[in-house]
Formats: sequence, structure tokens, C-alpha cells
Amino acid sequence: MGRRLIISMLDLVERPLGQPGWSQAVTRSNRPEQKLLEALVLDPDNGWSQERLDLRYPGTAEPIENGEFVVSEIGDIDGDGRPEIVFAVTPTKAPSYLLAYRCDGGTWQAEPIYRDFKSAEFIRSVALGDLDGDGCDEIVIGSRPDGAIVLFDRGPSGYTAELVDTQQQGANNSNIREVAIGDIGNTGQLDIFAASARANEPVKWDRVPGFIFRYRKSRGHWERSVIEDHDGQTHTRMLRIGKVRGVQQAVSCAVGVHDRENQRIAPEPVLQMHTLNADGSVKHETIGVLERAIKSRSLVIGDIDGDGENELVLGTRSLGFSDYGETFLYVFKYDAAAGAWTRQTLDTSEPLGFHCVTLADLDGDGRLAIIASDDGKGEIKAYRFRDGAWQSEVILSRPNFLFVNAMHMIEC
Repeated sequence: MGRRLIISMLDLVERPLGQPGWSQAVTRSNRPEQKLLEALVLDPDNGWSQERLDLRYPGTAEPIENGEFVVSEIGDIDGDGRPEIVFAVTPTKAPSYLLAYRCDGGTWQAEPIYRDFKSAEFIRSVALGDLDGDGCDEIVIGSRPDGAIVLFDRGPSGYTAELVDTQQQGANNSNIREVAIGDIGNTGQLDIFAASARANEPVKWDRVPGFIFRYRKSRGHWERSVIEDHDGQTHTRMLRIGKVRGVQQAVSCAVGVHDRENQRIAPEPVLQMHTLNADGSVKHETIGVLERAIKSRSLVIGDIDGDGENELVLGTRSLGFSDYGETFLYVFKYDAAAGAWTRQTLDTSEPLGFHCVTLADLDGDGRLAIIASDDGKGEIKAYRFRDGAWQSEVILSRPNFLFVNAMHMIEC
């Protein structure tokens, strides 16, 4: 059985390296721009050789190369014990859609999932998990501009769509930045979590309020509760659920606010954990502050040093002014003896920073390597711990900026 790294990204072919344009919005630029939608399969056992997956909706003749967005997640959507990769594709002038790929005998097979969208114009995020206990992972998407959160359940005749929530910040002004599935209260029931923000703020990096919501199915209906409101000042663009310090936690990072008058970031991004107490109240814990950053858009949870405890690996983005130009690839580790979090810098880069990270055992020795996209340099790198230090290797390089949205290692 082989391993393959699946990458979902935008290749920004009109933004060559070393030229202006890095700070312009990618997904709402309000101007024509070629964004090449790519689903790449990289083979780590064959010199990181590349194969492209066709992102057109299965059964249609019209190819798709350029578009607005592509994001993906891995899971078992048919309950056969083998993983599939689900892609959410947003074309430029056509409705969004979902498709899946599975590796069957060394061949990638596409499966249509859903394309009859009425409330999700732009799919921003996707999560997979078995919410109803039927042995098959359901698919949940988050979208804009109405903030539609939609659940797709596999049935005998195909997928049905259920609207979980919409218009959290109002009609045509709601953006679900991230969706996740997990149980942060040890209740035995999986919930849906969503990072929501206002969608139509006129100034990027201004005070854009938002929430982290929890959705729980009860008596046939989805009940919404607030995990975090950021004091009405900001929102989060990153939300992950995993075991940290032995407990399932929701990990988020609030977006900083650009104080233009004083040319600083205030407040700066705060990395936090959230879990539920027995009475249903929310417990918050601050892990650290990301100095000189505007946000973190990438985080992965896993045991990278083999001590049995999970670390947090995340990348930052900056705005590129004054002392706010450098970005960082960090490892956060909890020191139980000291009762405090420590932070290690693995790499630094330019303002676009490290937009996506994942973990994978690349050498078959049980040690997890870190894979991170360095978008402003047009690179994806693998970091292995060798001879007492982290060493990096470029596994993909392009002559222009990238916008990497998801990376997953899959057994096939």
C-alpha cells in the first residue's frame, strides 16, 4: 500500500514571484484574474512525482482549469473502511459543487457528490465526520455570502442536503470561514463547529466581528450555541479540533486588527483552546500571542516528537509593513513540569507566510514530518527531524505565488 500527498490549491499564475501583488485579496479581488484550480497527487516514494486530478464534475464534458476556490478533506464517506478525498469546487461563472476521489487498484476514481446548490455561492471550508453513527462520514460545508452551513448525508439514491444554519451575521453578509466536527465535551456525540464572520467589511484587517458556534442535533433540530465571541472585536479564520493535553479541544486563533493610525497590530492574534465543562459552560485557555502577525490560517495537531503528547504546528501571515513583515512556522509544546507552553521557530518567510500545514510519516519509521506551504515563495516544503534538528526539503516549486488550502496524506 502506497502513500500519496493530496494538495488542493490555487496557482496564482498572474502573480510572479518578486513582483507586487502579494497583499491583494485572492478570493475577492474584484478584478479578472486567472486562478488555476489544482488537485495534485504527490508520491513521496518516487521523488515527489506529481499527478493531477480532474476537478470537473463527474459526467460533465466541460473541463475546469481556472476558478475561484478549491478545498478538500479526507474521510470514509461510503463506510467501506477506505479513505476518500472530498473536494469542494467554486468555479467563476458556474455553481459550486462537491466531488470525491478514491484510489482503486492504483487508479483514481471520481464520484459525483452534489451540485444543486441554492444557498452556497462560494464554498470556503469542508469537514467530514460520522455525525449520525451510520458508519459513513457525513460532509459539512461552510460558505458565503449567506453563511450557509450544509450537511450532506449519503443515502441509497445519492446525497441529501440539510441546511444546518444560515445568515449568522445577516443576509449577504455572513462568511463561514471554517467548519469542524468533534466532541469537546466528552459527551459521546459529535457536533459541528463553525468560525463565522461578517462578509462585507469595506476595509480588510479592520475590526471584523465574528463567532465560533457549536451546533448540536437535538430532537431532530440543530441547536446553536456560542463557544467564543471575541468580545465583538474580531473573528477567527482557523479552527481545529484534536486532543491537546489529553483532552479533545477546539483550537482557534483570533485575527489581529490593523491599527492604521499607529501602524501596528492591536490587538495581536491570540491562540486559544476551548473545551466544555460538565455543566455545558465553555472553558477557554490562552496558549500564546502571535507577535508581529495578522493571523494564523494553518494549524495541525499531532505528536511530532514521539513523546505521546500532541504538539501544535502553525504558520503565520503578516502585513509587510515596518517590523511586521516576517512570518513564522511555529511549534507550540506544553511543558507539564513548568505548567506553561513553549514555542519553537522552525522556519521564517515573507509576508504571505505558511498558509497550510499537515503532518505525515514520510519515512515509515513512525516519526511524523511536517509539510508546510510557503505561499509567497511558491513552495511546499517537508520538514524532517534528523541529526537533532529540523531539516527542510522543497517538494514543490512554482514561479508564482500559491494559495494552498488543504493537504492530506492518504493511503492508497
